[in-house]
Amino acid sequence: MTGIEHRVLPIRLEGAARPLPLLAAFTYRCERPYELTLDFQGGGRRLARWVFSRDLLLDGESRATGEGDIRVWPGRRGSEPRVCLSFEGGGRSCVVSARAKDVRALCRRLVELVPRGEEQRHYDLDAGLSGLLSR
Repeated sequence: MTGIEHRVLPIRLEGAARPLPLLAAFTYRCERPYELTLDFQGGGRRLARWVFSRDLLLDGESRATGEGDIRVWPGRRGSEPRVCLSFEGGGRSCVVSARAKDVRALCRRLVELVPRGEEQRHYDLDAGLSGLLSR
């Protein structure tokens, strides 16, 4: 099965007096079922790219999860439920948030494409190992 989910969500860069609106382009590929790519977009260009475990987003939608460079947790901004994501690397860090309903819809779609526990059925381990060994 091949499938790609590409979804752009409005997000906010938190931490300033007034949150800065940005766009977050999430890309999920069934042939890489364990990972999720997130491109931060602003001013018509890509500002940063992070690749992380799909499970961080799936779990972080409802409870705090993650250690180290990427953490995800449910939160609020005023009365609006949100999902917060914290990124750290290269001496820099940021916290962004997205509407919880947008993240829930994305997570539902990711699980529709590749149900939890069935990731190995979509991942070609031999091709992955060949790619690593040929470098």
